[in-house]
Amino acid sequence: VGHIGILGVDRKGEEFYQITLGGSADEHTAIGEIVGPGFSAGTLVDAVERIVDAYLAHRASKEESFLETLHRLGQQPFRQALYG
Repeated sequence: VGHIGILGVDRKGEEFYQITLGGSADEHTAIGEIVGPGFSAGTLVDAVERIVDAYLAHRASKEESFLETLHRLGQQPFRQALYG
């Protein structure tokens, strides 16, 4: 239930990871939404780094949290960072 979550999935015997965004365990408990197609183990770290870079580029201020930025902008800037 993380703001950025990772779900392991098996595709024909190969391990892939789907990224979810927007999960929260506070008073507004929510399960994150899957962003798009999964990533291999070799590309997962780079994908998470692209999400963090997109957050840093789009946040309104240094005080705005990842979740606040996501709620304000939606998933599109993060999808764009991941899939082009």
